[in-house]
Amino acid sequence: MMRFFHSFNGRMILAVVGIHLLLVPVLLFGIYRVIKPSVEEQFVNFVRSDALLFGNLIAPRLGGAKSRELQELLGEFLLNGRLAYADIVSESGELHADVELNAEQQFQEDFFFGEHGDDIYFLAVPVANPSDGSLVMLRLGYDERQVRHDIVVIYQRSAYFVAVYLGLSLLVVGLFGRRLVSPLERLRDEAEQIAAGNHARQFSSGTKISEVLALTEHLEKMRLALVSARDAALQAAGAKTEFLANMSHEIRTPMNGIMGMIGLALRTELTPQQREFLGMANSSADALLRIVNDILDFSKIDARKLELDHAPFKLRESLGDTLKLLGGHSHEKGLELMLRIDPETPDDLMGDIGRLNQVIINLVGNAIKFTQHGEIVLQVKPEAVNDDRVRLHFAVQDTGIGIPHDKQQLIFEAFAQIDASSTRKFGGTGLGLSISSRLVELMGGQLWLESEEHKGSTFYFSAWFERYTGSEADAAAPALIDVKGLPVLIVDDNNINLRVFEEILHHWGMAPTTVDSGEAAIEALQRMAETGGTYSLILLDAMMPIMDGFMVAKTIREDPRLEPVTIMMLSSADRPDDSERCRDLGINLYVRKPVKHSELWHAIQSALGKADSRQTGNQPVMLAKPPRLLKILLAEDNPVNQFMAVALLEERGHSVQVANNGQEVLDILQQDQFDLILMDVQMPVMDGFQATQAIRAAEAQTGKRQRIVAMTAHALKGDRERCLAAGMDDYIAKPVQEQELLATVECWNMAAEQLGTQQDGGAAAEPPALEWQEALNRVRGRNQLLAKMMSLFLEQSSGLLEDAAQAIKRRDGEALRLSAHTLKGSANSIGAFKFGQIAQRLESSGLEAAFDDAETDLPLLHVAMRRLEPEIQTFLAEHSV
Repeated sequence: MMRFFHSFNGRMILAVVGIHLLLVPVLLFGIYRVIKPSVEEQFVNFVRSDALLFGNLIAPRLGGAKSRELQELLGEFLLNGRLAYADIVSESGELHADVELNAEQQFQEDFFFGEHGDDIYFLAVPVANPSDGSLVMLRLGYDERQVRHDIVVIYQRSAYFVAVYLGLSLLVVGLFGRRLVSPLERLRDEAEQIAAGNHARQFSSGTKISEVLALTEHLEKMRLALVSARDAALQAAGAKTEFLANMSHEIRTPMNGIMGMIGLALRTELTPQQREFLGMANSSADALLRIVNDILDFSKIDARKLELDHAPFKLRESLGDTLKLLGGHSHEKGLELMLRIDPETPDDLMGDIGRLNQVIINLVGNAIKFTQHGEIVLQVKPEAVNDDRVRLHFAVQDTGIGIPHDKQQLIFEAFAQIDASSTRKFGGTGLGLSISSRLVELMGGQLWLESEEHKGSTFYFSAWFERYTGSEADAAAPALIDVKGLPVLIVDDNNINLRVFEEILHHWGMAPTTVDSGEAAIEALQRMAETGGTYSLILLDAMMPIMDGFMVAKTIREDPRLEPVTIMMLSSADRPDDSERCRDLGINLYVRKPVKHSELWHAIQSALGKADSRQTGNQPVMLAKPPRLLKILLAEDNPVNQFMAVALLEERGHSVQVANNGQEVLDILQQDQFDLILMDVQMPVMDGFQATQAIRAAEAQTGKRQRIVAMTAHALKGDRERCLAAGMDDYIAKPVQEQELLATVECWNMAAEQLGTQQDGGAAAEPPALEWQEALNRVRGRNQLLAKMMSLFLEQSSGLLEDAAQAIKRRDGEALRLSAHTLKGSANSIGAFKFGQIAQRLESSGLEAAFDDAETDLPLLHVAMRRLEPEIQTFLAEHSV
């Protein structure tokens, strides 16, 4: 039924019926407004003329005693079908003659010209008595029901006419619509065949309607164009595949060189830390090569030419290596990355581990990209196991932004993005999930997801693998120490981590105890000590609230009641000084998360003192320290830049504290003092310029000066001057080079030592009121030009200062802003940067209408002006205008 009403015929029929339904009330209204008054007027005219005729007939019979004759005459009148009442009354009220009254309503004396009432039209006609000239009144009542019946008959006939017209219209529309729709339906069926891939069928309408014929011709042209485009697309697809294959080769060639050189370097004699860094670089190169191969993979999958390898692999080792590769990125974002493999899952399998890892890298990489806080868990468990094959179930769960329900199928399409706008926050080609889905299908499974917006997503997939029975040479090396029944204390604030480690240790035959905080760990150790026992090993998480792992380790080492115990520190933070802190606290081994099963096994063996020393390669090398160490505050919001700067400076022995934005810098400075601030220019919340201005404003009250070095990715002409004009002392362009960073930092170190020998109390020198050399550099050494600029500044400054004072009194923020803005620009142009800083604060106060702050800064501006004037005069004396 709905399909019919959406068709052309259905729409036409609905239109016709609708028009007629609108026509009926219009027709009835016309009858009411036009025909009804006409019928009623005709009736009135009739009865009036009838009444006059009756009056003329009655007049000759009024004289004498003729009441009987009058009564008989009136009775004859009543034989008229419309007359319902009649009588004759004299002026005195005497009734001369009457007949039986058929009307229910009595005649009223004031009726003269006619009145309606109770379906009776009353009419009074004066008649002269010929005998004495007196008047008598002929009173008549006419039945109106016939009039109403006539009007109803007109309504009925009109309705019959409309119904007949409607039926004829529907018949015509049905016949015409069918004749028009039939060829269109034929064209539709032919178009569906062509859309299904049958391009051999030509368009033909089978009608002579010119418009349909024109449509048929255009569709036929489109079919021919589509066939041509299909052929061209097939040729282009072949060319694309060949091009991608060539490009893939050209890209892989230098990549192989990079990986080969890294492999050669790994075979040389290296420190443990160097070996770890090169190993991570090698893993990253492998990942980059796999990403490059994605493009070729997509073409192979499209051409159905991708074949899976068939080789033995160890599941836990392979997945552990994969998550290790992704661990650095997750740790930079403060995310927990965990691997949980069901103990019943077979480890020795046959299949394409490279393609499996490709799917894992894509899913976990996406989870890291779209997760800002929380955790990411890769879980593996067997779904079906037999002697030859196993079907594994994988799940990648995150606590990220989630995916809207209407986008969940879109993301599996090639090149699809949830947000494809030019301003989207997250990048990517959109190929990863499409390739992953097809790879999973090739492995005999399927990929799907469950997601709730703002709560996270879980991607599931299943895959079939063959079970592998290796030779004796492939068997794992025997343990160097028997760990069965070994009591182990696991300390971690993340419940999933606790469960994962507990399952692994149980599988190895150990006796794990889990606690979720540092305080609970101390209590568990004390309870064990009171019973006379001890834990052989503690797996201790470094990052925990209230009491972190290092505090727990320190408490253990300082408590004489606790016997020396083997401590293994597990950390996802990867801070540069963690290894050194572990060594200072007597922690036996430091392992970075996520931890592979094999790595955890070797680490436990190593921590217990029985494993090969090659497994303990995470110990840091002690750094040489310069004679003079600095306390540095690093203001940087980029985690990579933070890590690099902290690593370089701490290797030199300097103490570094990190702030993520300008506001954190100000908060930290309220609690502590530093020799130097490395200030990034662009930061969220408060940028480097704003933070510097706030620091300099506070220094105006204390008289001390904090050394600030700008770090900025801007390297354009004038950026250095802008940083210096904002009150910074030096400038380093990004990307920061190690030699430049250390030279700049330790140059300030020497400057600080020189100041310490020249000033009492170590207070920093007050910055000069006029840095004319800097201003002279800006005008390319033109002394006369700078002198003219200084003269103009002196001429206008007093008036502008007075304007600012008046604006503050009037509470006129706009006037204050304009005056301060002019003062600031002029002062910075001549090198009066201190004056310009105060003027800029006044400008901000005017913009924000902060007149209380302005009243505080205006006297400071006058003080700065009194310091500035003598130096300007000195310069002008040496360089006359």
